[in-house]
Amino acid sequence: MHTETTNEQPAKDNDQTHFGYQSVSADQKTRLVSDVFASVAENYDIMNDVMSGGVHRLWKARFVRGLGLRPGMRVLDLAGGTGDIGFAIAEQLLRRAARDGQDNGHQPPVTICDINPAMLAVGRDRAGDRGLVDAVTWSCGNAEDLPFDDREFDRVTISFGLRNVTHIDKALA
Repeated sequence: MHTETTNEQPAKDNDQTHFGYQSVSADQKTRLVSDVFASVAENYDIMNDVMSGGVHRLWKARFVRGLGLRPGMRVLDLAGGTGDIGFAIAEQLLRRAARDGQDNGHQPPVTICDINPAMLAVGRDRAGDRGLVDAVTWSCGNAEDLPFDDREFDRVTISFGLRNVTHIDKALA
């Protein structure tokens, strides 16, 4: 019996991914995810409270405490949506800087990046309500192709938003 070997890999359809229980094209998933979040942006935070019984707040607080934040650090919160994790990070950095008598400089310590402009708009309003306008910057961008330089941040976070990224390997790279 003769077996021929080759370096060629079987052709894969890299354009297919999952959205819920259906198979969709990568472009279609990005659009579908965007549509979902645009439609719920105004009520997103209330929905999280209702669906988790408020437990998401405890998880997020623990998550932020585990980041090892120090005054002067810059943090990128990917898929940051309405800003809840980014705000908690900014508040912790500002508290620690005040405690240590340090200044975070003129650059806001936290950048919240999300692919959905509607979620970012809600977050911007919430930043004003919480007095964090100067502590957070906003960027509309795709986690798979970030508009930032390498090593621009000391920490990069992404939590539940990772499940909505079409090509997780690209986002993690």
